[in-house]
Amino acid sequence: MRRHQIFIGMAVTTGIATLAAAASVLTSDTLEPGLIKAPSSSPLEARTSAQQSAPASTGQSLGVAAAAPILALSDSEINTFHDSETMKCGTEKVHIDGPVRVFEDQFNVIHMTVSDPDAKGWQWTGSVTGFTNWPDKTAALDCSPVMIGNVGNNNQSQFDQKTWIQALYFNAGTIYGYGHGDYFGTRTSEAGCHQGGTSDGLPNCWYSSIPVWTAQPISSANRHLSFSKIAGAPNHVAIYPHAQYPGHSNTPAAGWIGYGTPSNIVRGRNQDGTLDGYWYMYAYSNSTPAYGGQSKGVCLFRSADPSNKSSWRAWNGSTSAPAFTQTMGNPYTTTNQPCAPVQPALFNTYVRSVVWHKPSKHYIAIFRDSTSVRYATSTDLLTWSAAQTLLTSSSSDAVYPVTIDFDGGDYGDDNFDRMYDNGKTFLFYRKSVAYGHTRITRRRINVTNYAADVPGSGNPG
Repeated sequence: MRRHQIFIGMAVTTGIATLAAAASVLTSDTLEPGLIKAPSSSPLEARTSAQQSAPASTGQSLGVAAAAPILALSDSEINTFHDSETMKCGTEKVHIDGPVRVFEDQFNVIHMTVSDPDAKGWQWTGSVTGFTNWPDKTAALDCSPVMIGNVGNNNQSQFDQKTWIQALYFNAGTIYGYGHGDYFGTRTSEAGCHQGGTSDGLPNCWYSSIPVWTAQPISSANRHLSFSKIAGAPNHVAIYPHAQYPGHSNTPAAGWIGYGTPSNIVRGRNQDGTLDGYWYMYAYSNSTPAYGGQSKGVCLFRSADPSNKSSWRAWNGSTSAPAFTQTMGNPYTTTNQPCAPVQPALFNTYVRSVVWHKPSKHYIAIFRDSTSVRYATSTDLLTWSAAQTLLTSSSSDAVYPVTIDFDGGDYGDDNFDRMYDNGKTFLFYRKSVAYGHTRITRRRINVTNYAADVPGSGNPG
């Protein structure tokens, strides 16, 4: 039987603690929309200053940290989940231009989504068994697109030109699709912007945001999703760029202005493993050179309720007392400050996937660099280990890497942000076979230095 626990909206007492020191949570006397103020009787606030400043390794406050999990490919078997040449919708190819994402709906149906290069969204549906046992035969491809993200609104202030599904959050029967929203001046023949097929040396005029679309599973029999914007443009945006579109004369030569390619949305944990009542998401900024003071790297955002697009706040850069007070409002009506990148030397590219491993009390982040799919571990989402290699590969062989553990869902993990390591954990990625030919590929992975964390009614999400 499905077991659900409600965490959203709890009056919580903690934020993120640091690896090097016990948590000292910053609260504000003025409550911002979407944030929950910790009560003055919070156990963390009641600690002495000495306890708050003591290193965690001394065991004086939070105890000795458990060893970080070590990941490895379980075997040499490579599964093809989807092949664009052989698994078509009629004559239409379903290509892959983003990470796959999953959630389980109120009918115990698992949905997996992906967007194609034209920002058209697709989904597969099935059961835990269907997605783990030869999924190309037992997880059903819905041949009606679930989202048409190529809106074609060429007014850059509307943030509604083209949007790809990038992150999902399911709650109370509604799925919220957080997207990578792009405006390209190259699509509009805008003067001063690069024109396709030329070597003009002009910038791409790239402007990015994270908008939100929503859908609801219709019934247990009709599993189709139909995404639409959560509000009229530009009010459908959750995370806006830090600056207005500057016009071609001031546009960076490469990369984009703003924030995009969000990770999945993951529940926050205190260092003892208990839920902190918030949800977290990484978003990437890629302007080269930096524009408006925003450095390249990933920013960490926090929300008490991801169904409220206005609730997201950016980490302010403090590691001694992590605070999430910074809004990213519409730059055409408000003034925003740049975000603080998290470990830019490590995360100099997109963080695609973050999951929680309960036995070690560590998060695991999946990303890739020029040579490999890699992972890093953290107890607090701010201080991460050195990168470890999971799969040596070129980007054409493995890109958009994410880890999904299908043992979630039925035990309060509708959004699949945990790793149970019970034989149903997979690394999914795209393989480019040839031009116009892509595959969604998967490899089974496991944690080598811990026993399986078997889910069940006594081990909920």
